[in-house]
Amino acid sequence: MKYSVKQKRNGINDKELYYAVPVGRRMIGTREIARELAGRSSLTPTDIRAALIGLAEVMEMWLHKGYSVKLEDVGVFSLSATSAGYASPEECTPHRVRAAKLCFRADPQLKKNLKQVKFERA
Repeated sequence: MKYSVKQKRNGINDKELYYAVPVGRRMIGTREIARELAGRSSLTPTDIRAALIGLAEVMEMWLHKGYSVKLEDVGVFSLSATSAGYASPEECTPHRVRAAKLCFRADPQLKKNLKQVKFERA
């Protein structure tokens, strides 16, 4: 993975320090993922794309119902919710609550494998 060095202001003491930042991050899409997986299995790229689209739809359904979704060897997806602050619990009604973020917690093994990433300066 390539990185460059950028000067940024440290929020704690306003001191300018240098930090590594990733560069050249290209987006890999469903087509590329499907081709790669097809080469490692007996499925066609079209079969894999259909499964990935179905996975997204099913994950959305379960997340909307309040479940966390665990994909083994990948991690856990969940929704966080928030609302404005109110003076009494009765004021915090369902129509005032909104989904804030889609959260992801990586599988421990996937996280552990991050130690194997090799870096080079761009």
